Parts: sequence; structure tokens; C-alpha cells
Amino acid sequence: MSAFSANGERGTMWNRNFVCVVITNTLLCLGHASVNPIVASYAKYLGAGDHLTGLLTGMFYGVALAIRPVAGPVTARAEKRTLLIAVFAIGGIANLGYAVFQTIPLFVLFRFLTGIQYGFVGSLIMTLAGDSLPPEKMASGMGVYGVGAAIGTAVAPTVGIRLLNLGTAAAGERFGFKLAFLFASAMMFLSVIPSVILLPERKTDKSRESTGPWYSNILSPRVLPPASVMFLLIISFSLYNVYMVQFAQEQFVKERDIEGISTFFLVMAGTLMLSRPLSGWLTDKYGVVKTMYPGMAVFALSFVIVAFSKSLATVLIGAAVAALGYGTTQPAVQAMCLQSVPRARSAVASNTAYIGMDLGLFAGPLYGSFIFERFNFSVMYMTAIIPIAAAIIAFTLIMPGYRRLQAQIGDGER
Repeated sequence: MSAFSANGERGTMWNRNFVCVVITNTLLCLGHASVNPIVASYAKYLGAGDHLTGLLTGMFYGVALAIRPVAGPVTARAEKRTLLIAVFAIGGIANLGYAVFQTIPLFVLFRFLTGIQYGFVGSLIMTLAGDSLPPEKMASGMGVYGVGAAIGTAVAPTVGIRLLNLGTAAAGERFGFKLAFLFASAMMFLSVIPSVILLPERKTDKSRESTGPWYSNILSPRVLPPASVMFLLIISFSLYNVYMVQFAQEQFVKERDIEGISTFFLVMAGTLMLSRPLSGWLTDKYGVVKTMYPGMAVFALSFVIVAFSKSLATVLIGAAVAALGYGTTQPAVQAMCLQSVPRARSAVASNTAYIGMDLGLFAGPLYGSFIFERFNFSVMYMTAIIPIAAAIIAFTLIMPGYRRLQAQIGDGER
């Protein structure tokens, strides 16, 4: 079933399903990002040691990656609205569990549930977004869809920390953590509302059979080329998220510059909110080549600016440049992933894209640690240009094949 038959609005991305998907994604990001900064502190509060804290903090990423071989086939065959409601209910229950049951064993259980939710929800929402969009507005829609993550990054961490501090001041640290996790739980349960409003798919036995055997829905060879470009870009992007605070402590002399480094993420998120929709529109209008090459070049430039920065002001310029470059490339690559397969295979396309993102988020910190342990954080940020250069080469190599796929799909596969 195409998005157009469901909504009766061929040619527009502002249809019922897409609007609901954007709302759910924004609420999801608000919930996740509000508690991510306090998970390690919460584990410490419960009595976990350093190693266990690190394990519990990153546990849901590992669970999410492990669940991808299940998530892809289930998303391809299940009725997506029902699955989305179930996934958000799991997220709401997990965060409610963090708030109510404050023990390490139950924290492990609910962390596992959060990983399951994370493993399903990203590729599921991306699939629903892609299915709701006209092919000629795919990149524009991916740009708007990505605004939710930028809003979450800009707003939610501050909300979570302030709720923690407010609750702690009112009734102790236990209540502070409870208040923050209750907010995240509320965001997940609120996400159920637009999920229910989604128009359901008309799944038939024939349409389920057309997805093929379960293992063919884990990843798509057609999507691996653009997913590999995404993997390389995220290796570099993850270095900003993981190491920026440590970089400030090493690089800056002035205490106010070190304390003000959180502004880096606000500037980046604010610029992403503007660059993603604009770059998506430019990609649809002028094509991926005319947006990807400039975007990757600008993204690489940001690491030069940051690596040689000696003040917070220069780093903030780097944040804006990084968001402009990365925000230009991401909607384009996501659109390439979805447009590399027929619409009926969008679920496996999204799952393949998220496998690339997961691996990039895993490999990036390892790459960074290998460099800064031997040199310093400035050198690490300078060498972040290497994965981007590899992405430029990979993008150049995959474009002929991508164009052939586009012609093939345009001849009737979609």
C-alpha cells in the first residue's frame, strides 16, 4: 500500500501519516535525550561500580544492534501501526520501571527493554516516514523528519537535568531521578497517541509473502553502498558527541570556556534544525551529487576549525559548520537508502541504514580513543577528516550503481 492511496494526497509530504510520524519521532527524541545524560549518574546512585556503570550505560546500544536481525524481518511483515504502538508502550514501561523500581537488577531488566525498543523504533519510524512520502520529495521529508532529533538534542538534556535538580532539591536525589524518568515515560506514552492516528496498512497474506524469507529482510545488498557512506560519516560525527567535553578540558585554559562547552551542542542542534529541512529540499531539487559533495567538504572543514581552536568562540563556529555539513549529508543519504529499493522493501532499507549507523556509533569512539591515546584530542579531531575522505571516495564509487537502480525502480519496481 502506498502512502498516496492511504492519504489521498499525491505529491505532498504534509499528509496525515507523515505529520504523525514527525510528532512521534520528536516525542521519542525528547524522551530519550532527557534521560541519556543522567543514566551513568543513576547507575552510580544505585551503587554500581565504574565498570558496571559503563556496561549499563552502553548496554542498550549493544542490545539494539543485536536485535536488528529480528527487527528487520518483523517490521517487514508486521502491521506497522500496531508494532509502533507496542514499541512505544515498551519504552514507556521501561522508563516507568526506572522511576519506580530503583534497584540494580531491575535497572538491568529495564535497560534491556530500552535496548529492544531502540532496536525497533528508529528503523520503524524511518520506514513509516519513507512510506508516507512521494518519491520526488523523499530527501525533503527526511530533512523534516530529522528535526525531531535536533529538537531533542537541543532541549531535552537540559529538561532532564533540571528535573533531576528540582526533584533533588525538593525531596532528595531519589525523587530527582524519579521525576526525570517519569518525564521520559510520559513522552513515550504520549507518542502512542499519534501512532494510533496513523492510517493502518492493508496487509494481506500475499503482501506478507512478497517480503520473502525472514533472513532477506535483515539487510539489503542494494542499500549497503549508501549505508556504508553513512557509517563513515557517523564515525566522524560521533567524535563530537563523545569527546567534546574532554577536548575542552585539555584545550582551554579559561574555566568559563570549559564550563560553557555545553553550548557547543546547543549550537549544533539549532543549526541542524535549519540545515536538515533546507538540505533535503535542495537534494530533491538539484540531486544528491550537488548536495553531498559540498556537505561532506563543509563537514570536514569543521574538524579543521575545531582542531586548531583555542577559544570557545572558535569551537562554536566549528559546531555550526559541522551541523551545516552533516545536516546536509544525512537527509540525502537516508533518501538514497530508501530509494535504492522498491517501496515494498522500505523496512529492510531502513534496517540496513540503522545497522550502518549503529556500527558507526560503535566504531567512532574506538577510532577516537586509538588516536588521542597516542597523540591528543586536537590531532584526533584533525584525523576525523580521514573517514570523511573515505566517505567521499565511497560516494563517488557507488553513484553509477545507484543511478542504475534508480532507473530500474523508475521503470516499474516502485
